Amino acid sequence: MKTLLRTASILLIAFIFFSFQSLVPPKSTENTPVRGWVKLGKRTVSKGSDHDVLMVTRNKGKFRKLLFKVTRSPVHIRNIKVIFADGSSQNVVINRNLKKGSTTRIIDLQGRRRIIKKIVFNYHTRFVARGKARIHVFGMH
Repeated sequence: MKTLLRTASILLIAFIFFSFQSLVPPKSTENTPVRGWVKLGKRTVSKGSDHDVLMVTRNKGKFRKLLFKVTRSPVHIRNIKVIFADGSSQNVVINRNLKKGSTTRIIDLQGRRRIIKKIVFNYHTRFVARGKARIHVFGMH
């Protein structure tokens, strides 16, 4: 009898604990980069086919890798063009549908660590998608 009462008490306490946990709103992972990555910026993209430009300042530093993360709504990223401070550029074909919360593959930049002037990305969103997608750009030194 004592064992049954003890087990029931433990289950009740666990139930109450986990019930209150669901009341706490989850932390936003929208701005949370993967460890070791620096956030270069974000763009809220419009519905349909379009392109956007993300300006990156010199004070962000030199980078050797890029990563894109999509939040709020799905988006299809066609390609990106990275324009470096010296005027050269690198075009990368992504051509992938990214679900809300997913990331692109890690993109290796040509040459050694480079200063990025701007990043141009071409994308397409569905008109039926809820809300506008947000694309976050991260770089690794």
